Amino acid sequence: MPTTFPNTTRQSTIPTGTIATSCQTSIPDYKTLRQENFSSINDYYNNLLDTYTKSYTDYTTQKNSPNVNDRAYAETTLKPKVTDYNNQLIAISKAVIDSVDQDTDLIIEQKNQLQEKTSKVENLTNEIKMLKDKDDELLIVSNSREDSLNSTKTGTEDKQFTAYIYIGINILLVCLVIGFVFYLVYSNYATNSSNTVNNASRTNVKNNVRTNVKNNIKL
Repeated sequence: MPTTFPNTTRQSTIPTGTIATSCQTSIPDYKTLRQENFSSINDYYNNLLDTYTKSYTDYTTQKNSPNVNDRAYAETTLKPKVTDYNNQLIAISKAVIDSVDQDTDLIIEQKNQLQEKTSKVENLTNEIKMLKDKDDELLIVSNSREDSLNSTKTGTEDKQFTAYIYIGINILLVCLVIGFVFYLVYSNYATNSSNTVNNASRTNVKNNVRTNVKNNIKL
């Protein structure tokens, strides 16, 4: 008798006219479906094990019977059934073990993929953090350069203002010096002119006196 397993496939009972409504039906997750499948297999295995136990008990009883026909029935009919049940139990156990091994391999593979993705996420997070820190540093440097430029600009404007003040003071001093020079020149010229006039007046007075004296002597 070939090995058979319970059919755990869900058969749809939804009418054709309600296909749109079926989209709203929630689909069980993998864990739920897996548990349901294992429950079905476990129930089938237990039922098969009960049948095997009963058949094996009957086989042992008939085999040890003093009746020749019972012993013959045990060897020709019961023994093949017991052997087939036993093979089915072994096949189910092997299938369950293979399924567990496959699940284990899948879990290990998913774990490795998760670790790889986690490592990539951590690397991306670190790179983003580095870029953010670098951006902050560039922002600080930019602000520092801007402050330095503004300070330099302010200092240059202050120096220009101071230079303009010095130039104005120098121009004023030059004007004062030139005015003082003109004043001195004019004062000397005025003094010389006054002295010349005074000398001429004195000369005229002396000449007049001399002329009057000579005229008086002639008389």
